[in-house]
Amino acid sequence: MLHNLKRISASSADLMGISASVLCFIHCLAFPLLISFGFLFGAMDEHGHEHWHWLDYVFIGMALLAVYFAAKNAHRQWIKITLWITVLLFSGAVLLHEDYPQMLFVSASLSGVLALIHTINWKNHRKCAVVNK
Repeated sequence: MLHNLKRISASSADLMGISASVLCFIHCLAFPLLISFGFLFGAMDEHGHEHWHWLDYVFIGMALLAVYFAAKNAHRQWIKITLWITVLLFSGAVLLHEDYPQMLFVSASLSGVLALIHTINWKNHRKCAVVNK
């Protein structure tokens, strides 16, 4: 398992980061609708407690893993720093959105920023691969 994680290339880490960020963004946009229809879909119990919190931790884990491998192989220092700052702010916003509902918008925005930075990093790796050949 650890060997498989070490084999993740920067390009695939960025693609995973882009995919996770887009999925998270869709989740953040769809979540208010799911809450509205929560009783219809069984997303809430009779006390109003949601059963979707595990998905937040999945997105945080995927984001941290993608940023770790993408930043490790990033050629530009500003990309490394921006990835780490953004993923830490994103993780904090996701963890706080239960107590502060406005954090849902912050985490959705930061998810878009993560997708953008991963895309820039991915394109940068592709350019470097073409130049090196």
